[in-house]
Amino acid sequence: MKPVKKTILTLIFLTGFLIVHSQKKDKPLASSPAMGKTSNTTKKRLADTVEPNRKFSYAERELDYLMHIWKGEYDNVEQLDVDKIQRKDDPETTIHQRVHASVRQFQNSNFGVGAVYVEEYRNNDPTLITRQVIYQLVPDDQEKAIRVKVFHFKNKKPVLAADKSFDDIASLTPYSDMLTQGCELLLRRVGNGFLATTINKTCIKNEAKTIDYHFAVSEDSFSFQEVIYVANKRLSDDMQLDAYTLEKARCFTCMLDFPNDTNGRPTETKYYIDIYDQGGEFIFDYPDGRNMLFGMRNTWSFGMHRETFVIYIIDTKSKKTLIYSWGEPGADRIGFNPSWIRAQCDLKTPRNVKLQQELRPKS
Repeated sequence: MKPVKKTILTLIFLTGFLIVHSQKKDKPLASSPAMGKTSNTTKKRLADTVEPNRKFSYAERELDYLMHIWKGEYDNVEQLDVDKIQRKDDPETTIHQRVHASVRQFQNSNFGVGAVYVEEYRNNDPTLITRQVIYQLVPDDQEKAIRVKVFHFKNKKPVLAADKSFDDIASLTPYSDMLTQGCELLLRRVGNGFLATTINKTCIKNEAKTIDYHFAVSEDSFSFQEVIYVANKRLSDDMQLDAYTLEKARCFTCMLDFPNDTNGRPTETKYYIDIYDQGGEFIFDYPDGRNMLFGMRNTWSFGMHRETFVIYIIDTKSKKTLIYSWGEPGADRIGFNPSWIRAQCDLKTPRNVKLQQELRPKS
């Protein structure tokens, strides 16, 4: 082959290779869904959603860690016990409301990899939704922090609390008619957790007052506080309410069995229930007509000076504790059987739910 002809063929090959290669670069990554569509992947971490071998900035690494720890169910039932103790010594002490918060992550190209949904209800009433927001978390390399864009739901309705599908939430965009944008925050590492504060402390207004909203996240807790200002001056501590501190909760699936003499089995399962280990409660009627409350707690044992995992039954009329049992905090199984009732609780997993149903299939 002549040198000139060989050179021309080589140039044609290189040109074709570069065109194909550039087209491949223009294609979106598999983990980045098309606009308005939700990714089918179950991966949540930033490290799984960007091109491999790319060096992360400090803010990206912080977001990756935050998304790893900030998910689940949270409740402040322990804080209420402290309120009761303090209120005995000081009747003027302002007590907190009971708060339960659900935190879910979702991947949506409109919100990016740092999309977090928070749904909060109070006073142990899942229909009373008091906070329903989407946080869009964006690494801010200049601030060496995470910028938080807040999107409030205009009409707050239970989704997770009502056990409804999350698909409609995960398919929203920042421009949805269901959402309105709130005040931006900056979130920074503090110790082993993170603290977010509003960038403009006078952004949130409540009549003559302005509120500087804070929230903090760690591996085991989620807390928030509304710091009140009047005429741009922070009110004194005795005019503020301490931060709401919610601890992470786990969901257990439980069987409540009663004595049974009719079909040969010693007990019959009357209730299959899901309950959280951070203040979960279930009210039921015993066969003799008494109304009872079955509860579950991870709490501090003053007698043993250690954390303890507790389940108990209370007579709702007399307020008397009829039975309780305890175990190691973090245990994935607990129960009791005093003969007049039997409770078996397992950490909720598909396997444990299936196992319980198979134990007494006709109950």
